[in-house]
Amino acid sequence: MAVGVLPADLTRDTRLTALVSAPEAERITRQAAAAGLSVSAYLRDRALGLSAQPDEATALRQVDALIGRMEADLDRAVAELAATMARMDKGA
Repeated sequence: MAVGVLPADLTRDTRLTALVSAPEAERITRQAAAAGLSVSAYLRDRALGLSAQPDEATALRQVDALIGRMEADLDRAVAELAATMARMDKGA
């Protein structure tokens, strides 16, 4: 059976709730997007072990680390731009 495909006699009608921190929620959301899945499908698949291949998990960790570095680089660039703009405003 393909991941995410339900048999005709099975419906998803039970909700589970899990508390996570804001950073955890952001990370889960990024990892789900990187896997091409909704957050629900990502968590369900990982919890049930439906598509968590070792190579895939490694790739997802690498993508997540890359995104984290990109976010940090962007934050530094925005801070530098703001500082430059502030210096320019003082000189005008």
